[in-house]
Amino acid sequence: MIRFSNFHSHIRKIPLSVPAHIRDEDVGRLEHSWFGPRFCSQKRNGVGLFVGGRSGLECLLHLHYAPEASVYVVEPDFFLRASLTGLFGTDPRVSIYESLDAFLAAAKDVETLDFVRIDDAYYPTVWTLIKHFKIKALTTEIPFSCSIYDISEQLRPHVSFLYLAHASGRGRGFDKPQPKIAVSVIVPAYGVAAQLPQCLDSLVEQTLERLEIIVVDDGSPDACGEIADSYAQKFPERVVVVHKANGGCASARNAGMAVARGQFIGFVDGDDWVTPDMYSDLYKMAVENAADVAQGGYCLAYEGGLIANSNDIYAGRDGLFKRSGIVDNPLSLLTGQPTIWRRIYAKELLTENKIIFPEHIKRFDDLPFQFEALSLARRIVTTAKDYYYYRQGRLGQDILAKDEKLFVHFDIFDYLKPRVTSRMRNDVIEQLMMVEVNTHIWALGRLDSNLVEDYKARAMRSLHDGYKMLAPKARRKIMEKVNTEIEKVSRH
Repeated sequence: MIRFSNFHSHIRKIPLSVPAHIRDEDVGRLEHSWFGPRFCSQKRNGVGLFVGGRSGLECLLHLHYAPEASVYVVEPDFFLRASLTGLFGTDPRVSIYESLDAFLAAAKDVETLDFVRIDDAYYPTVWTLIKHFKIKALTTEIPFSCSIYDISEQLRPHVSFLYLAHASGRGRGFDKPQPKIAVSVIVPAYGVAAQLPQCLDSLVEQTLERLEIIVVDDGSPDACGEIADSYAQKFPERVVVVHKANGGCASARNAGMAVARGQFIGFVDGDDWVTPDMYSDLYKMAVENAADVAQGGYCLAYEGGLIANSNDIYAGRDGLFKRSGIVDNPLSLLTGQPTIWRRIYAKELLTENKIIFPEHIKRFDDLPFQFEALSLARRIVTTAKDYYYYRQGRLGQDILAKDEKLFVHFDIFDYLKPRVTSRMRNDVIEQLMMVEVNTHIWALGRLDSNLVEDYKARAMRSLHDGYKMLAPKARRKIMEKVNTEIEKVSRH
């Protein structure tokens, strides 16, 4: 709740002719930031406009914090306008008009409005105002039928600061310029020439206009580089190609992130494909909910043509079985299978926290990336709608490994544990321990029999020695699960 200096003295100035419900509503809206964090011009001598003067409380606060400001008020309601006239009397700083046309006729010499607040009944006037003035800060209510995303896309190019208060009770502020690129999609390409065209076709057909596709040719021995170049020639406004020496999937993804210009970053493996609306939907979800991460559903696509549902974790607060909306408990997502490609991630989240793919880890590098990104995201939003087709059974996929390649898990957790334990809460560290447990159990269920005992011994040692900062009770509970599950694996 915001506390204003001399707030109650301003409330007492409101004329008794103002209906009590309007006065009380104005008090509540200000105290609870209904119109966001800004309620007046940021300049002492700025120009403010209130379309819908209501009780006059907002105007009083504007003049209190910006005493040299000029304030214009448009109030079509006769009785409220009369109350406002009585409240401000002959104050030369305040001008009151019965209509927007009257204000426009009187303000022909005004070029810039430093602060504009528009009441819900007069929301359509916003389109007239942006045609006539340069607006620095705009706060407005929008009707229930309007989308925060759709309105923000139209208004952000015209104002420096925008706050949209939605009739549903949600609000969203925008204090940065609209990005030229909304989403950058990074496609690492190595040895997937047969599947890459299907992948890129699905991306160039995306309905999100402000999208760039970054194909990273990771020194592929097949025609991946040539295929990527052909798409860049055909779609120069959408496709960017990075050619580099082979360094592995992690280095390819990092190379893509290094040149990405988008507000959000997504990943698609070169042998997978997506639906045309994936990135428009995820970007809209992220914007609507001020989320750092937006995720969708995915399907398993088998080589024979069979498509199966993934039955994955969603953990939202809305919809059937709570499978959509804001994720109330992001910790519940941390123990899920690494599926980085089903999401978009705010670039700011990744750069501020130095989240990259560890290049010394040659497979399953998506596990540490996913854990760090999801555990550090301030807000995650999800939908169960399937967008991503995750190809199964292709020769050479890491998930098919059964040999020494699975020992890479120890390198993964040696890298991840110090990064997590040095900066995160114990409940997150407990989830990391569970992720390591699940990973080792999965590996033991796949390993060639001659490698099981060696892997098991290393796994137990890693779990025993790596989480001593946790409370003994928490560690003991997790280790009990380890012993039970390993015993099951050993019997099979």
